Amino acid sequence: MKMPSFLGQFPRDFNLCLAASFSAYSCISVFFLFPLVLDLKGYTPMAIGAAWIIFEFVLLGTRGWVNSWLTNHGSRLGMVLGSLSLAAGVSVLSADQHYGMVLIGRSLMGCGWGLFYIANTLHQVRVLPAPLLGRGFGLAGLAPLLPQLGLIPLAEWMVRHGNPGFIYALSISGCLLATAFSWSLSPCKSHSEAHVSLRKCLRESWSNPSLRALLLSGSLFALAAAGIMPYVANAAMEWGIAGSGFLWSEALSAFATRLVFGGWVDRYGKKLLFPSFGFIALGTVISMLGGTTAAFLAGGILYGVGMGMVYPLLYSLVSRSGNEDSRTALFTLFGTFIDLLWAIAPLAAAASAQFLGFGTVLRGMSILIAAIVLFMRARVWPWLD
Repeated sequence: MKMPSFLGQFPRDFNLCLAASFSAYSCISVFFLFPLVLDLKGYTPMAIGAAWIIFEFVLLGTRGWVNSWLTNHGSRLGMVLGSLSLAAGVSVLSADQHYGMVLIGRSLMGCGWGLFYIANTLHQVRVLPAPLLGRGFGLAGLAPLLPQLGLIPLAEWMVRHGNPGFIYALSISGCLLATAFSWSLSPCKSHSEAHVSLRKCLRESWSNPSLRALLLSGSLFALAAAGIMPYVANAAMEWGIAGSGFLWSEALSAFATRLVFGGWVDRYGKKLLFPSFGFIALGTVISMLGGTTAAFLAGGILYGVGMGMVYPLLYSLVSRSGNEDSRTALFTLFGTFIDLLWAIAPLAAAASAQFLGFGTVLRGMSILIAAIVLFMRARVWPWLD
């Protein structure tokens, strides 16, 4: 079968990575609705938040092991093992047992996703030609978006009508497909790469102003998603609208941005940081302060444009800043800065929502994100050389 022209310019392994990522993200994306499943079962906001963030705590707790394991075994086996662990976690959740089993299932998912995501990114970096890094990560960034476009509205409707089994079946199928695609990859391990501890990598990266700025930018990227995305459906239910209005419009605009403008990353680089994060901040303010379907649609479009550009931009900048000898450690560290916010922000939001409601919390979060973007523009991004 002839490869489509826009994919034919990329190596075979990149296209397999892309297929595996699309499959795995069908699991992760629809699980943005898992807090809604628990909400409808009558769990408190704190219980919902704990079930969400245990995923991140396990992911963070295994970062040192992931760094060492990928250095020794390579990214292909990392993607295979990560996909299988994801599938096991979803299977536990689908049994619909007591709350303890929910925490176990989410823990297995966290371990699997932490391994799969870093391995997938490393494999892409190692097989992509340097002139195609931005375009390649732009295409790779489509993986989280297609499930939001094609599946989340349907999945939200199914969950609200008492059929959560749809998201479980869909997720397990995606994990198994990801396993098959990952198994088809060629081994891609730098045999000259020595193991570099995350502590040493952090010390060396933090002493480099450019890398420090990129690590902090990754944290802001995570906050802009983790502070909003997990509880959009919950806040929307308080306002009497559908959360898919934001999730769908955000995914559509981010999809178009990454597909059409991903090449801009290779051309303009760091100049795109403030405009991209500015769109994210403006989109969250409009959506959350508006709290209507029209505001969700308009703000979601702006938010999606920013997210669409930030993903390939940050990963391209990190790829060009690192060196081959410590690449696994650097990407694991960068992922840790992202995932740390994915642990803290949803927990803080859920704890606050226990007293204020999800709608009020997301409105406050949108103002916080806008303020941090302005601070980064004035004090942090000038560090980039």
